[in-house]
Amino acid sequence: QASEEASLRALESLMTEFFHNCTTNERKREIEELLNNFAQQIGAWRFCLYFLSSTRNDYVMMYSLTVFENLINKMWLGVPSQDKMEIRSCLPKLLLAQHKTLPYFIRNKLCKVIVDIGRQDWPMFYHDFFTNILQLIQSPVTTPLGLIMLKTTSEELACPREDLSVARKEELRKLLLDQVQTVLGLLTGILESIWDKHSVTAATPPPSPTSGESGDLLSSLLQSPSAAKLLNQPIPILDTESEYVCSLALECLAHLFSWIPLSTSITPSLLTTIFHFARFGCDTRARKMSSVNGSSQNSVLAQERGRLGVLAMSCINELMSKNCVPVEFEEYLLRMFQQTFYLLQKITKENNAHTVKSRLEELDESYIEKFTDFLRLFVSVHLRRIESYSQFPVVEFLALLFKYTFHQPTHEGYFSCLDIWTLFLDYLTSKIKSRLADKEAVLNRYEDALVLLLTEVLNRIQFRYNQAQLEELDDETLDDDQQTEWQRYLRQSLEVVAKVMELLPTHAFSTLFPVLQDNLDVYLGLQQFVVTSGTGHRLNITAENDCRRLHCSLRDLSSLLQAVGRLAEYFTGDVFAARFNDALTVVERLVKVTLYGSQIKLYNIETAVPSVLKPDLIDV
Repeated sequence: QASEEASLRALESLMTEFFHNCTTNERKREIEELLNNFAQQIGAWRFCLYFLSSTRNDYVMMYSLTVFENLINKMWLGVPSQDKMEIRSCLPKLLLAQHKTLPYFIRNKLCKVIVDIGRQDWPMFYHDFFTNILQLIQSPVTTPLGLIMLKTTSEELACPREDLSVARKEELRKLLLDQVQTVLGLLTGILESIWDKHSVTAATPPPSPTSGESGDLLSSLLQSPSAAKLLNQPIPILDTESEYVCSLALECLAHLFSWIPLSTSITPSLLTTIFHFARFGCDTRARKMSSVNGSSQNSVLAQERGRLGVLAMSCINELMSKNCVPVEFEEYLLRMFQQTFYLLQKITKENNAHTVKSRLEELDESYIEKFTDFLRLFVSVHLRRIESYSQFPVVEFLALLFKYTFHQPTHEGYFSCLDIWTLFLDYLTSKIKSRLADKEAVLNRYEDALVLLLTEVLNRIQFRYNQAQLEELDDETLDDDQQTEWQRYLRQSLEVVAKVMELLPTHAFSTLFPVLQDNLDVYLGLQQFVVTSGTGHRLNITAENDCRRLHCSLRDLSSLLQAVGRLAEYFTGDVFAARFNDALTVVERLVKVTLYGSQIKLYNIETAVPSVLKPDLIDV
């Protein structure tokens, strides 16, 4: 005992010295050598067990756990079986006794060390490893600890590092798969019971004028008025402990879903429960309350509520990312899509454009990112599967996606949504190529949506409609792809325009050409404002408002010229004769622009204009 105490005092002193800012690197190397030598000694773990139960020094605890980690992962084969039994018995007891007082990072490291033992010895020599975890989860006092152990087990055993043999990896995965149904049942029970317990006391708000309408939409989506009523319930207010337990349970589910196959073990009630928690992410009430009340505690509560929504969407996205869907799971997947699109409808449900955007601005940025990930996975992985279901309203989904896209509060969010539309247009193009006989029927179904998309994307690249937002884009700093933020914005937008052009060439041309014509007329009309003076030619436009309008028109002309260039391939080859007249009209106009541009260059006019217009004229 005296020797252990003396060793502990010496270790605490060494650790304090090592991390002191006055300690030299040479002395640190000496201390490191002493600690490494101690860790290599047979029986060092007994001292470490004493240190863990007797010290409050974080450095000492972390060092002691590192000794155990090294012993288990690198030297376990040579440890006497009696010592192994003692370690397997003592560490879980230590965790159980001290988990509430240990710093969270020490507690998590201790959990990891115990799971490392299970990784080596379960089930042959550590038969109650997983049973102990299930017992911890089932006891309300230790539920959080059990969930931390479960998540660590999923991380370390289902996706182990390369130091295990292939046979052992397969054995561990099979052992875990045998437990999946039990584990998912427990996690469902925890989330359901907390939701139900707090739903009883949740205050019911007065019905809003639109609540009936959204209920009807949900009823039609879910084919069930009772399910719709359930999902229209107010979101409960959870206490801090309940929120913590729910967040741990959702983290476990997200990791389990990353590796378990889709099967009927993932029940409809579990999916509905996850969806309930996804609603936390689009609940702006808590956020508004925290900003009104102004207390930091309220703000933390609002963030925690938002985080539950983010975690629930992570679970949904893990399921969404699986391409291999068994027949018996397809109905569950359809139900999940219906529920999530109801959520999308709630997020974007406003009557005037400003409030949709402000609503999205109020939501947690991570939640919006997860929701966008969901939409991307739906379109890229599952649309071909779901489109054939008569009860899934694809056209209505596109209308919601349209609102969601064009009310994004950030440029990055908008870029991500344009990527989703690109995926959808690629899907539609390949579908038409594989079913040429149905081409007209397919296009007729989606024509209105595509024309709306084309018009709005074209509006978004024009300074005429969108100057304030476009001026914010950086047009100087190059990214890794050697393009500026503005060039990336324009390129991504023009890719969408080009893909619509491939599907609806006549519509696309008749939408694009009049806009190009308007800006060409402005540019070619500049001739009447060129005046000759003793010093040469200059552009006689100086009024601030006229300069601003001309600046916008010239910027838009540059963009639209690039758009026409991007679409050139749709006027050649097989369609050359059919689109000859349209192409000729464009070329005739462009020849005039080129000649006039040469004239401006010849007269050196771009050097005799207001400075804001110089780069615009050069761009054109």
